[in-house]
Amino acid sequence: MSNLNIANRYANALMKLAVDKSIFDAVSSDIELVYNTMRSSRQLQVALCSPVIRPELKLKTLTEIFQSRISPVSMDFIQFIVKKNREDMLFNIVKQFLELRDKKLGIVNAKIISASPLSDEQKEKLKLRFEELTGKKVRFSYSLSNNIIGGFIVRVNDTVYDASLRHQLDLLKDKLLKENYSMN
Repeated sequence: MSNLNIANRYANALMKLAVDKSIFDAVSSDIELVYNTMRSSRQLQVALCSPVIRPELKLKTLTEIFQSRISPVSMDFIQFIVKKNREDMLFNIVKQFLELRDKKLGIVNAKIISASPLSDEQKEKLKLRFEELTGKKVRFSYSLSNNIIGGFIVRVNDTVYDASLRHQLDLLKDKLLKENYSMN
């Protein structure tokens, strides 16, 4: 079984548990904290994947980090993962859980890359527009790029909406070249 399938099974099991016990919001918040902590700590990810570090020490480390910060159900789940020798997959499991949560809540993640920072008004207009396009709530992340020249690019899952100046210039160039050949 592939690692993605394994992560998906554990994430689905946690999702079912959270929904059945009516603690979905609490577990979602806990798992988001675990994900953000692991994402920001490469050392923790490496330690959990290390075959040299004993599982007992990994469990002790995770307990020290999260015990006072997350619910007992979420902590029990982390302990279960370690006891099943899947601690190397914990990051992928919590990431998969968050994706399942977003799908359940009708949230889609979108990334906006722009040439300059967007104003709050521009962000709100884009949010409304993309919520209308996708039919879902949109959670944006923003970044800047010097390669765009002007405008922006929005990536929603596998779809790219390119409203950059560079793209518009490329389209104009193609159109002019096409018309130039047809005029001869």
